[in-house]
Amino acid sequence: MSIERYRALVDQLCARLHASRPSVAGQSAVFFVDGSEFTLFHGGMLVPDSVVLYCDFGELPEQSREPILLRLLETNMYLFAQHTPAFTYSPARNRVVLMCRFGLAQADLESTLELMTFFAGMARRWAQDHFLFDNGVTGRGIA
Repeated sequence: MSIERYRALVDQLCARLHASRPSVAGQSAVFFVDGSEFTLFHGGMLVPDSVVLYCDFGELPEQSREPILLRLLETNMYLFAQHTPAFTYSPARNRVVLMCRFGLAQADLESTLELMTFFAGMARRWAQDHFLFDNGVTGRGIA
């Protein structure tokens, strides 16, 4: 039943975003929202009543890699909780990705689009300075 609910959500997203529908056999779908690429996956056998959402934040720059990755780890510390997103790195593609899992029972078109729009805004912000802003606040001494 959950795969049908997932496919219905994907169909609604395709209609709203004017995107091509993925093949029936495939359980992943790719969408573009506000300039950001999103990939949705069904939770599969491990967590069948869920959706996994990946938001591509872009290529990890060669310059300043260590401070950028440390900032993403620090950001993960602040995001850490049940059912919250986390930053990760795809070495095969050299891309920074924000990923999250959410329940199909709560997933509807509007809430999913709202989440995607929010993540796209975060991706645009990250592209400006990779969150290496100097506002006088650091994570030193927090953990």
